[in-house]
Amino acid sequence: MGASSRAALLCEGMSTDLFSCRNCIHNPAQGLTLGPGAGFCLTWGSIIEQPERTTCKYLHRKDLPMFLARRGIQEHEDEFSQLVYMADLQTHDPLVPRPYDSDGMFGAERLDTTTRAVAAYHALDSAPDATAQRRDWTLATFAGAADGRKAMTHASLVRRMLTSGGLTRIWTRRVLDLLDEIDTDVLFRAADLLEGDGAAAARWEVAHARLSCIQEFGWHAAEERLMYPMMELGAHVAEEDWNGFLLALGRLKESFRERVKNRDMEVQILRSEARPEAPRMGASPADRHFAFEDKDVAVGESNTFRRAN
Repeated sequence: MGASSRAALLCEGMSTDLFSCRNCIHNPAQGLTLGPGAGFCLTWGSIIEQPERTTCKYLHRKDLPMFLARRGIQEHEDEFSQLVYMADLQTHDPLVPRPYDSDGMFGAERLDTTTRAVAAYHALDSAPDATAQRRDWTLATFAGAADGRKAMTHASLVRRMLTSGGLTRIWTRRVLDLLDEIDTDVLFRAADLLEGDGAAAARWEVAHARLSCIQEFGWHAAEERLMYPMMELGAHVAEEDWNGFLLALGRLKESFRERVKNRDMEVQILRSEARPEAPRMGASPADRHFAFEDKDVAVGESNTFRRAN
């Protein structure tokens, strides 16, 4: 199933824009079908008053892996490139970030409990003394939830860590956590849905968010089988066969886990065998195989802004 048909299926009957904060991993506790009210952006550390009308140039879509949505994301980045902060999706009016004050009763009441948990995560994650291990432990507390919004939050947080950290052993463990729960069903409270009869659509949205995380890991790991799971799952998605979809995921899960663990072992071996020293100032070009220099790129050329000497 292609990217366009998958997105169309997910958004059938929805009016919320795919490029709003609702469909961004940096606002992990909301989605196109779930999480009413204000949201919270981990990029800006800000409350999002109207997530369906808000965006920014750093948007990272939940519904598709980045490598399948790159063209649309690039157009979106270009459209909002001259805006520093968040902005109104339609008018492009800039929006000033508004931090969450856990001690302020008014601010606390504006966010529901799941979104407040995300705000608390941001406070821990962005603290000056935060370490990679501490971030890892904090993220792990979101794993294993049967609640659909918490499952969406977990998948989004793992994707954020992949984006910022790449293929480190810590984040590989978190991907394995996500694979453990990827074929489990999720439940929703009526209060968590944007529409009263939207539970079925919300389940599919969570499923796509989880899969997109695994696909992005596959892209980082250059593992094609992880990048394109729809080869096995596409028919169930097209027919909206939820039970068949979960059964098929269950059959694939163990092979996906083995691929993730094998790739992690390969990366660790490569890193242990190749640890070049940093280039010295004034070293000859022959001694600077691992150094990089800036390169101006004209329109139409490669978007790789650095090249090896």
